[in-house]
Amino acid sequence: MRILYSPVGDTDPIRGMRDGAMLHIVRHYHPDKVVLFLSRDMVEKEHNTAVYTKAITSIQPDIDLEIFESDLVDVHKIDALMPLVDEFYRLRESHPNDEFLLNLSSGTPQMKEIMSYLTVEYNLIGIQVDSPQGASNRSEFALQGNEDIDFVIESNLDNEPGEPNRCHEPKLAYLKRNQLKQQLIQALHNYQYDVAQQLFNAYAHTIPGTIAGNHDILSVLKHASSRLTFDYDKAMEECSQFDSVSLGSCYKDKQIRSLDEFLMIMEVRLKQKQLEDFILKITPFMHTLMRYYMTRLFGVRWRDVEVKIAKDYYKVDMNTFASLYPTLYDSWNRYNGTTYNRDRIDLSLYHMLDMMRDQPKVSSDILKVIESIRRVEQTIRNNLAHKMIIFSENQICELADIQSLHHFYQDIRGLFQTIIDGTEGSIRNKLVYDAINSVVIERGCNRMRLYRILVAVPFKYRKYQDSYRLVCCNFLGIFVFWAHFNKPK
Repeated sequence: MRILYSPVGDTDPIRGMRDGAMLHIVRHYHPDKVVLFLSRDMVEKEHNTAVYTKAITSIQPDIDLEIFESDLVDVHKIDALMPLVDEFYRLRESHPNDEFLLNLSSGTPQMKEIMSYLTVEYNLIGIQVDSPQGASNRSEFALQGNEDIDFVIESNLDNEPGEPNRCHEPKLAYLKRNQLKQQLIQALHNYQYDVAQQLFNAYAHTIPGTIAGNHDILSVLKHASSRLTFDYDKAMEECSQFDSVSLGSCYKDKQIRSLDEFLMIMEVRLKQKQLEDFILKITPFMHTLMRYYMTRLFGVRWRDVEVKIAKDYYKVDMNTFASLYPTLYDSWNRYNGTTYNRDRIDLSLYHMLDMMRDQPKVSSDILKVIESIRRVEQTIRNNLAHKMIIFSENQICELADIQSLHHFYQDIRGLFQTIIDGTEGSIRNKLVYDAINSVVIERGCNRMRLYRILVAVPFKYRKYQDSYRLVCCNFLGIFVFWAHFNKPK
């Protein structure tokens, strides 16, 4: 259902033998329901002559008409107009799925201001109606309430066929442009890419057509969203190159790439202050990294020593392990004399650390870092996983005896880079999500500012504004074309 919500002013419903704004909207938009908001003066007019009811039903006899009769007198005061807002809220609550039209041209300037705000805030259709003269029509006499309303309606020149439609819908969304821009930047800094997509769409539509490559920006935001859910392949399908930034991983080995992707997600969780998720991700990351490290350093083929217990659940047969890797087994056996089940074990960081303790190939520095990580896992991670405990960062650092979670993450990343160094030949030096954020902010937000500077017409040249804007837009188009073919390789 289409609902028109409208305050009423002294130009309504007819002035100077022409439609007032409210009546003109009814004539050209054919709403199913009209809700009028009347001040005390307008209530008296309606009671005396049914001026609004008769005028509206003369155009649309079967319309659903509702009149809110207020007791307002000081309609020029913003603070007095809360009933105008409250009535709108009531309508929205009772018609949540219906289309709303708001009249921006009737009532006092303060009423128009409120109606414009509601239009922007709720992304509704606001309608302005030009006066027949194209300027102020205050020189025309308003209805006083003692006229023959039937004669006034019959004499209305807008009833004649072919009369122009004076309604237009101003693009008021630009009033929220700066707010949307700040929200978008904040969402990017928080790595909330699903939210960023919605905000960018709203931001780009505040001045339609002013951001070149909207599709590319949305694609890279979708890329980031998929990548944060550990779906690298889908992310690359969405977007693999964004301006001069290559989004592909610098690691060719799929296993190393997966470790690096997981590590970046851990870094994002830490920056988002999602400490619990960050801590819980330590175990799967370190488990996979250590398996890779022992395969590379000692040639361990895990599938040769693992026994399938259930779907996706394996245990290591330590008898087979002892026969194939006796040195590693002896080290493990030395530190695990009281292990509950010594025949088959659930492989963990704890076990792999003991297997490597006495191996000359493993440097003392690497062992020290692994032991530090294991201490955090043992102290904090197990409590988080099995108990209803919430730790602050200070508590985590104190319990695990670490300087900060940032330094702890750097230890994990440093261990990862030490292990893969020399294998891949290149090491990532920047979080890909930060690179994406920088380019989106530069391209999506700051270039909007360039457009506004160019197309803002100097006051003394306003009469040439169409030609001025055409020249500026052509210049901007040439600049974007040049930048595309001269971007860094």
